[in-house]
Amino acid sequence: MWVGWGVFTTAGCDHGRVLLWKHHAARLARSLATLGADPDLALPDRRTLETMLERDGLDGPARLRVVVRRRAPDAPWSVEASAVRVPCGQVGPDAPPQRLRIVRWEAAPPLTGHKTLARLAWDHARETVRAQGADDALLVDAAGRLLETSVANVFVRFGERLLTPLSPGRCLPGVMRGWLLSHAVDLGFEVVEADVTLGELEEADEVWLTNAVLGVRRVGSVDDRTWRRWDGFARLRTIGLPAPGWPAS
Repeated sequence: MWVGWGVFTTAGCDHGRVLLWKHHAARLARSLATLGADPDLALPDRRTLETMLERDGLDGPARLRVVVRRRAPDAPWSVEASAVRVPCGQVGPDAPPQRLRIVRWEAAPPLTGHKTLARLAWDHARETVRAQGADDALLVDAAGRLLETSVANVFVRFGERLLTPLSPGRCLPGVMRGWLLSHAVDLGFEVVEADVTLGELEEADEVWLTNAVLGVRRVGSVDDRTWRRWDGFARLRTIGLPAPGWPAS
């Protein structure tokens, strides 16, 4: 039975603005080209989306989802947009540290570099560890290399270096991930895309998660390994992070 296929993106919103929409739209366009979508398919512009936010009274932290899909093999591609409010206590630099549990996959799934609607593997991993008391799953391949979580990219700090798994081979090229890759130097960090193993994770000074709605979030534990200091994370307060609930520059 054909159930439709496509891609989507989830953007953060605040003060009636869609944050980093240009980057979300560019990633959607690259994915649609890979999937063979109609080349003349038009994605909504930021002003159109912000008019929707205004209509729905979403002037605070919000999550906006844009989906592009085909519902049948011979059906045209369609674009759908919706937004919901995000409680302030769940976003911003004071959000509680995340508790992760490791879930092992043989390898990163096909189309890892695209945010497809086929999310069963990611959703199942997250729900499995939530049943064990964790917030999210840290996905790791058979060689012990970090991939991503079910909803976020991973950064690992070793002193003044930030490492993040390679994209698109190991993880989604997340929009907030891309922003941090470009701006980490403003915080005094050297940032490198490279494999990170579970053994190396044990020696890390900090672990962060990046997501367009969460911004950057601290990790408090991965299985039995815990962190209680986030001196590097504290530097993020000194620059304007384009995410809901974060102070502007």
